[in-house]
Amino acid sequence: MNTIKQNIKKAARPIYHKVVPEKVRARRAARLNRSLEYETWITMLEANENYDEKFEYNPKISILVPVYNVLDRHLIPCIESVLNQVYTNWELCLADDCSSWDSVRETLAKYEGNEKIKIVYRTENGHISRCTNSALEIATGEFVAFMDCDDVLRPNALYEVVKKLNEDPNLDFIYSDEDKIDDDGSNRHMPHFKPDWSPDTLMSHMYTCHFGVYRRSIANEIGGLRAGYEGAQDYDFTLRFTEKTNKIAHIDKILYHWRERKESTALDPSAKPYIFEAAKKSKEDALERRGLKADLEMVDIMYQYRVNYISQTNPLVSVIIPSKDNYKVLKRCIETLYEITRYRNFEVILVDNGSNDENKKLYQGLADKYKFKYIYEKMDFNFSRMCNNGAKEAKGEYYLFLNDDIEIINEEWLERMVGHAELEHVGAVGAKLLYPNSKLIQHIGVINIANGPVHAFAGLSDDNIYYFGRNKIDYNWLTVTAACLLVKASKFEQVNGFNEEMPVTYNDVEFCFKLVEAGYYNVVRNDVILYHHESVSRGDDLLSKEKFNRLMSEQNYMYELHPEFKNYDPFYNSNLAQHAADFSYNMFKESKGKCVVTESDERPVICKNVVNAIDRVYVGDKCVIEGWAFYNEKPYNGDVKIWLKSDQKSYFITTQRTYRSDLAIHFKRKIGADLSGFVCEFDKIDAGKYEIYVCCKNKATKTKKELIIC
Repeated sequence: MNTIKQNIKKAARPIYHKVVPEKVRARRAARLNRSLEYETWITMLEANENYDEKFEYNPKISILVPVYNVLDRHLIPCIESVLNQVYTNWELCLADDCSSWDSVRETLAKYEGNEKIKIVYRTENGHISRCTNSALEIATGEFVAFMDCDDVLRPNALYEVVKKLNEDPNLDFIYSDEDKIDDDGSNRHMPHFKPDWSPDTLMSHMYTCHFGVYRRSIANEIGGLRAGYEGAQDYDFTLRFTEKTNKIAHIDKILYHWRERKESTALDPSAKPYIFEAAKKSKEDALERRGLKADLEMVDIMYQYRVNYISQTNPLVSVIIPSKDNYKVLKRCIETLYEITRYRNFEVILVDNGSNDENKKLYQGLADKYKFKYIYEKMDFNFSRMCNNGAKEAKGEYYLFLNDDIEIINEEWLERMVGHAELEHVGAVGAKLLYPNSKLIQHIGVINIANGPVHAFAGLSDDNIYYFGRNKIDYNWLTVTAACLLVKASKFEQVNGFNEEMPVTYNDVEFCFKLVEAGYYNVVRNDVILYHHESVSRGDDLLSKEKFNRLMSEQNYMYELHPEFKNYDPFYNSNLAQHAADFSYNMFKESKGKCVVTESDERPVICKNVVNAIDRVYVGDKCVIEGWAFYNEKPYNGDVKIWLKSDQKSYFITTQRTYRSDLAIHFKRKIGADLSGFVCEFDKIDAGKYEIYVCCKNKATKTKKELIIC
């Protein structure tokens, strides 16, 4: 039989390659490679976990499972995954929704003798909301958790929840990360590494999802799940629940496996189209309860409805634009601002720190034409001081800080930002910035990683969807760029504006840090799209040693002021890369410190076979080298070493593989390109100037980068 199968496969292979387009084959192979990479990495990561901690606080958790016409091979693993929990103070509340399959009752009957399992058999089918409420009615735990009857819990799921509750017993809602499994329970893939509590992200989509644990008293207070919201019943429940509490925590571990079945939304969101309308209804109800006015528009590519908040008061917005000797660029900014923007209740304050006489005259001409305020004060460039000076002259209830190299391309941009900025919990509102006349991303939010703050997905095409729609729907971020930043004046003053000790770089990041510390949430609206002619105004901070040193000095100063954000971003999961901005996996979380540095006089064979690029060379507390490598023009997924060579010393350093979605996009025809990335982090070696070589199979090619250690 096996021989017959093999012969069939051999015969089918040329047909497959002929019928299935190369691009489709490449995408399928890339998906398989990503799944294999993730499963290998997460297995190693979880192998290091231990569950030995003894807790003082051991609350009972009731796991609510609605059951209806489910296969034994799905239901039994679901129940067994609860029985296998390392934390033992739980009860399983199963509610059968009058299943028509005899096998379901037969399977449930086998568990009726277990004292920790409660089963209720409904006499009529009421669908998932009523069925889950039947399970809630028999629950006695201090907390309840929702689970689908075909999904699987990790053995440490409840242990991690109780561990978090022992850190803060007052928590009311805890959610974790999750991934997906195939119908047969194999092939872990598509992990969702989530941010910490993000209220605007939740209004965009049900990001908390699985595994969610809720305080039962509040669940009962709000009436459990509501019938009529099937398909989005847990979303509606979570929106209502989080209106009752802000005591919310996130566990950055995979605790739940969501099974993909043909009819499941885990596999295809369009499999159940009624969920879109249920989600829309949930949002409409939430807006009404909160006394907010908004329009909802479908984001087709994401199967989600975007909330466009409508301003309640039509407030005056003070647009503050720092500029010097940049007339042509400023002229485009001012003209598009006045000629395209539909929201008209704004004033402009142009802050000039010393343009020459010719440009000063031109600036004044623009001010006279459009009747805005022009402040001229000759001083060294200090972006923070210029913004603060503009704010002192502003009359608006909101401040919009706008670079002079921004070009307005959409008439609705400002009204959408204002509507969102009026929300009480919101700090800064940012926009999606693209490089001019392109779809290339410049800014959709800033992540705070090991190397410091960086723009997420910078340089990638906005035509693609990145990490659960980060570039398509509204998300909370730790920081947004002040190239276009809207904030309520009172909140700006509450945190004392921009720090004038940071004249050039990271002043907007530090400002956003202060807003978050004050309890506000910063957000980027991905429907507000502007062009940013970046660095036209001031140049690139990495082009000279002087500018680079200033950059690092201001970064160090920022972390001295806010040490809690050193290597930490509550809106960027710790399982995601710390040396890349593409939301790839954090390989160092499993293997940190395992890059081996070996001093050696050995010399590899110098060749041109190793095609490579070094994307980042960083020297700080540790050294980091990051890049990618092909061998003989093919993506190389084997062991890559870095060879550092100076006049006196020679070192070989092992690397760790990283997933590079940008390479998959750039090298579309090269299967496995996304797995050819590498990164190494190591303690400082002896001082010197080192040439950097990339080695594959004991053959090395010199790169254009150097490592300089003082």
